[in-house]
Amino acid sequence: MRATFPHLLHLDVALGILYPTLGIEIVPPPPLTRKTIEIGVKLAPQNACFPLKVTLGNFVESIEKGADTLFMAGGVGPCRFGYYGQIQRLILEDLGYKVQFILLDHPRYGIRSFVQALRTMTGGKISPARIVRATALAWKVLRFTETIEAKRRALRCLVERKDALDRVVEGTLTRLRWVESVTALEEIIRSTEEALRALPLVREEGEVLKVGIVGEVYVAQEKRINFDVERLLGDLGVYVHNSVSTVEYILHTLPFTRSREKEETWRLARPYLQRFVGGEGIDSVGSAIRYAQWGFDGVVHLYPFTCMPEIVAKGILTQVSKDYDLPILHLAIDEHAGEAGLITRVEAFVDVLERRKKTRRKSEVGRAWTYS
Repeated sequence: MRATFPHLLHLDVALGILYPTLGIEIVPPPPLTRKTIEIGVKLAPQNACFPLKVTLGNFVESIEKGADTLFMAGGVGPCRFGYYGQIQRLILEDLGYKVQFILLDHPRYGIRSFVQALRTMTGGKISPARIVRATALAWKVLRFTETIEAKRRALRCLVERKDALDRVVEGTLTRLRWVESVTALEEIIRSTEEALRALPLVREEGEVLKVGIVGEVYVAQEKRINFDVERLLGDLGVYVHNSVSTVEYILHTLPFTRSREKEETWRLARPYLQRFVGGEGIDSVGSAIRYAQWGFDGVVHLYPFTCMPEIVAKGILTQVSKDYDLPILHLAIDEHAGEAGLITRVEAFVDVLERRKKTRRKSEVGRAWTYS
């Protein structure tokens, strides 16, 4: 078995540790490029979701590198993610590719099929103890990749040398690909935290704008698709927090775990959206409200063009923006999106936030003089 899977931020780091430990040879998916997108757009239905097209292009490139087994997750509810795997399998069969397509469907569709897919993915020959140890290490690595990215987002607007910050983070991600034990992982975590603390700062967190990111799980996380909007905001001097997390998504999906963060987000969204609309629709609404409660200056909403759950969320976010006086920038991403246009819109959004903040500060100073 020579297996591959689609890109999603640093998920490949964790899976690259998990599968070889279980005796599965991995064919790492090639980096996402314009060619990847063009392949997917050419083969997928015209009105298909953008993530379906990108991951399909990713599969084709991986097959051409020698992959004979494809791992793909399934979805549930109104979101079309539940159809991705089936559509991609049919397209690849029509192209004549002889590959094994393993769909890890949502447990809600049946725990038996979910367990069977897991058994197939491990070849059915690995001891349960070995699976548990390998999964535990990969899970810790995945969590730390999200932690290190969160710290990069938070520090980018504060550090003196952004290139030094990137070297620390990228160096850590490279080291994580070769970690073989929890002890080694803990040493990487310790040394990384020391390196980050040693970076000189040029400003304090309270001096900068704060912007939160909400949206669909793939587009909001995959930097090579959203034109690395987090970096753009950080370079403009903005503190960035991303509410979308692969870890929380997995916790919410698995049958024996739960995401407390998602539960709290859904509670916040309930006054505006009482029912599940698929994907991350409820999460986008609840996370935006949380950012307003935290005193953030604005929110960027990232989603695939034509994504039904996020279009529902967009309509509701308009009212949330009014109720909480929270500016929200909606960015729909598809194969026609251009980096130059996105940069212009983000820069204009940040300018608006800066003017709002200056106006509020002047108003607060005026009130102080009045009361003194």
